[in-house]
Amino acid sequence: MNTPPTRGGHGRGRGRGRGRGNAHFVRTPSQERLREELRGVSRETQSVIPDILVSTNRCPPDGFIYQPPFPPRLNASKCPRITGTKIEIVEEDTFDAAIAIDKSPSQTGDETPVCVLNMASERAPGGGWLSGAQAQEEALCRRSTLSATLKQSFYPTPWEAVIYSPTVMIFRNSLKDGHGLMDFSYPDVLPVVSVITKAGPRRPAVARGGQSGSGSRYANINERNRMKAIMRVVLRMAVWEGHRRLVLGALGCGAFGNPREDVAECWAEVFAEAEFQGGWWEKVVFAVIDGSGQGKEGNDNVGVFFRRLDGMDV
Repeated sequence: MNTPPTRGGHGRGRGRGRGRGNAHFVRTPSQERLREELRGVSRETQSVIPDILVSTNRCPPDGFIYQPPFPPRLNASKCPRITGTKIEIVEEDTFDAAIAIDKSPSQTGDETPVCVLNMASERAPGGGWLSGAQAQEEALCRRSTLSATLKQSFYPTPWEAVIYSPTVMIFRNSLKDGHGLMDFSYPDVLPVVSVITKAGPRRPAVARGGQSGSGSRYANINERNRMKAIMRVVLRMAVWEGHRRLVLGALGCGAFGNPREDVAECWAEVFAEAEFQGGWWEKVVFAVIDGSGQGKEGNDNVGVFFRRLDGMDV
């Protein structure tokens, strides 16, 4: 790992979850039951993490925050020149996608952990994971030691900054699989991933139109450029730490209200830039869940990302 000597601070805290922008939102009884169930899962996860951390040396709760000029632009002379890699869009949980990649033999012999993107709150560690919120970051925190690496001193996180957690252990199943605890009597066999934590723009102005017929384009070019800058930081961070296998996602396309079609297009444009061409990665998967049930044929996140990115050479 090529980690520079200057790193961020330490500490943990609860903080606030990400805002939904609607103070009058009323949950149905079934939604409130699920939220309470998720609160219980979060409390159990929080109580189990200390035991896991002392039972193995595979997942020290390290978290580091970096700001410009780090991570630097990629140096083409360092590119491993991996060939034949195409973006894949999968409709599944981020950690489940990472575990599937980890179980598959690496074509390049890469033993570096799979690196996943935590599409985060910039305001508080783990967003609203302790209060039962249901976005991607909260799901990751409920299943793993991620929350222990997100230090309170990192927040609020400047938009240019990026948080990196090199060793995060997954010890719970996903929500769809019942959120059961894995057998951590043998922690040395549990999956360990690396996590890049980065927030997208919060509630940018959007313009109507496009295939989905709903907020599909940034109304402000500066917000669009900011999103692309964020994507570049994510990819540079992954390369700097030696990761060849990535799990990315529909960054900002949930509670933060970014326009899905333009976000997918921004990812395509960034991957097509000369800096990121040449064969940096063995595996690039976008794990996307949208809850619409329409899948790859629909006009929600899964369908939009599938049509724009699936099969793209990187």
